[in-house]
This record gives sequence, structure tokens and C-alpha cells, in this order.
Amino acid sequence: MHIAEDIIKKVEAQFKMDCALDPSGEAGKRGYLMGRRPKMPDQTFMTDTAYGWLMRERMEKAVADIDYGIDSRARVYEGMDLFFRAILFCGKGYLMADEAIYDWCCREYGEQGPEPEWFCRFSNLRRLDDCLRSQRREIADTHIYFLPGMQETAVKPDFEVRWLEEGELPDWKEGRQFCHAICGSELMPDMLAVAAIIDGKVAAVAGASEDSPLMWQIGIDVLPGFAGRGLASSLVALLKQEILARGKIPFYGTAESHGLSRSVAINAGFFPAWAEVYVRRRQ
Repeated sequence: MHIAEDIIKKVEAQFKMDCALDPSGEAGKRGYLMGRRPKMPDQTFMTDTAYGWLMRERMEKAVADIDYGIDSRARVYEGMDLFFRAILFCGKGYLMADEAIYDWCCREYGEQGPEPEWFCRFSNLRRLDDCLRSQRREIADTHIYFLPGMQETAVKPDFEVRWLEEGELPDWKEGRQFCHAICGSELMPDMLAVAAIIDGKVAAVAGASEDSPLMWQIGIDVLPGFAGRGLASSLVALLKQEILARGKIPFYGTAESHGLSRSVAINAGFFPAWAEVYVRRRQ
């Protein structure tokens, strides 16, 4: 894997924190580390944002006395349900499950279960979804994520570049049409953005959200009239380099079937690194 060892170690610590796992825990025979979800109330009458803050608070309390060796916190997203979480990285599976399905998960992913590399095969996801449905949950989504490669080359864009810091983004009117780059989330605040200016017009924007104090996620938007010029890869590469210079770990996520988005990541110097499975309450 062409990803720096120090990044791999920090990201592994982040994933253990995300799943409330013992940082010294070892993977089982099939490659899984399993943790119990901290107790959380139901979401009754709470917005996704309010419930996200509550989940984050409960996760922080659960790991408050644990030293993960990183200055960070668990990644919690609006609309997700931490009833179950799966992160598949470097041949290991980092899992967190509610008490109601914890024993089932231990059996399913213990001695005889699928290896982490094959966790997202549809047959395996179907079995998981059947279990979740018995608890009024279901798989919401699966995503593939990218981390920066070791070899960096200087990016020399042939267009005007404009940088925007955290305090500038909420009031930047032109940025409102770039919803993947500038998300406006309270849980994952927008920290930094870089725009491509062509003929005096903002043509594309790459932005970074603070998904955790350690890991910043990059999003990209290109206006339709400016597609096909390499703006996306150039902006993502520029932003990646700046995030690394600030001592954070940039990452990029997309759907497995989104070939264009995957190409942007690879052209910007990212490598496929992990997959994640998200769960939601059934409507």
C-alpha cells in the first residue's frame, strides 16, 4: 500500500476511537475487532443534528479515559445511527454493535464469518441487513474512502486560485452552489476551501470539513460548463497538500460505482484505503 506508515497508524487509532474499541485490542481469527456501542437514548423528537451532538457526547464519555495516542474524537455524522458500524481497513474489520446484536455479530464475524476484505459482498450485507431489520434498522449506505499517497508532486494550476478560511465560508454567497465542497454542517464544520477562478467566475471549489480533529474530508464541485478541464483533480490535490501541511490527514470518499469521482481522487494522488458501512433506523 502506497500510504505512509505514520498515517496508517493514526488512522487505525481513529477507527478504534470511532468504534469505542480498546486501543490495545487485537483482531480475532477472522480479522475483526468488536466493540459494544455506548448506551444512547432513542432519537425521539430530536433532529438529526441534535441527535448527532448527543451521540458524539456519549462517544466522548465512553472513551474519555482511554489513550488512543492521537488528539481526536469519534467521527459522528448527521443522520447516521451508531446502532452498528463497520470500518474495513488494511485487512481488518473495526466493528461496533448495540448490545441487542452484539452476540450475533460475534458469531457472524468470529470463527466462520467472511474475512474483512469480503465484508461488502452483497450476500454478506444481506445477512447483516436481515439482522438489523429485526431491530428496526437497515443498511443506509456503503462508501469507499481514499488516503493520500506517499509520493507528492507540486501542483501548478493554470488558472487563478482563491483560498478561503473557516471564518470566510459561512458568508461566502458564491459558495452556496457548491454543496459537496461546502456542506454547512454543524457537526462537521467547513474548515478550508480552494476555488478555481476562470474569466472572473468561480468555476469549481474543493472544500474540507473537520470530520474529526485529526481527519478532514475533501469534497469537490465543478460547475457543468467547466467540466472536463481537470479542475477537480487539481483543486483536490492543492487542498490535500495544504491539509497535510497543517498537520491533519485529508481523506476523500465516494460511492463505489462513481467512477468519475474515484478517478478524481486517484489523479489527485489518493489511494483506495477503506470501506465503511452506515446504518439508519427504518422509517
